[in-house]
Amino acid sequence: MSRVLVAGGAGFLGSNLCARLLDHGDMVYCMDNFSTGSSNNISELYANNRFHLILANTSCGPIPEIDVDQIYHLASPTAPGAYQKDPEGTLEANIAGTENLLKMATEQGATMLFTSSIRVTEALEIMSPHSCYVGGKRRGEELCLRYHEEKGTRVKVARLYNTYGPKMAMDDSRVVPQFVMRALKGDPLKIVGTGLQKDSFCYVDDMLDGLMAYMDSDIFPGPVEFGYPYPISIVELAELAIKVTHSRSPIIFNGIDRSEREMEIKKNRPIPDISEARKRLGWEPKVSLETGLMRLADYYCKAMGA
Repeated sequence: MSRVLVAGGAGFLGSNLCARLLDHGDMVYCMDNFSTGSSNNISELYANNRFHLILANTSCGPIPEIDVDQIYHLASPTAPGAYQKDPEGTLEANIAGTENLLKMATEQGATMLFTSSIRVTEALEIMSPHSCYVGGKRRGEELCLRYHEEKGTRVKVARLYNTYGPKMAMDDSRVVPQFVMRALKGDPLKIVGTGLQKDSFCYVDDMLDGLMAYMDSDIFPGPVEFGYPYPISIVELAELAIKVTHSRSPIIFNGIDRSEREMEIKKNRPIPDISEARKRLGWEPKVSLETGLMRLADYYCKAMGA
């Protein structure tokens, strides 16, 4: 049994990870301040005596004194709608929060996994609406590598691509929950531009398989990329969301060209390079996009009492 700290444990990915670790038999310390996470995501975990909630902010410190073997750092807003509302807090979570957790890992000899983003490999303008998130992740990676090189900290950098699945908020600003929720309600699915731009989406269970295998491996410090290496056009994604929800929602194309957002999404995003994960971890996604969207739709239907 490992003693595991999940920073950001009440968020979408963190709450799913907490549940998985408990099923694995671990002692789980879920740290969150509920700035973007939700108590509903972890409500069913309270009954487990190996689950402990710590109300704290990794950025502010000091982190409560607990003895752990592993630290998963997921404490950062990830949806554009969330991090654009709090750019300062997003930077702090990925810089100050990362350093506080690195200090803890160093002192305790624990292994820390930092969840970065594949977007750090993209060129990004300083004034981009995503600069707080991408810039924070880049600085977080730099801190991880510096602690590993200078202090011998057992650290792993994971670059994540788009992840989706149950426990995503129904008002999440990302495209998958937006399309699924709109389709369930029969509302139009809105696409900016032609819809031919491609992106890829990894189901949460597959992502957790990868992260947990990475944590238990002898790979230091990374980075290792995780994602679904089979891109799909946005219009095909919309059509698939309509199919799995048995919806009659129309698809509406909005051709306005005055926003930076449109200029960005017309470009195809880079495909995750999972060759390292395949070779050294034996990992690759197993859940098809259609199956994953069906599971997310089922989760939303239950959440809405449908």
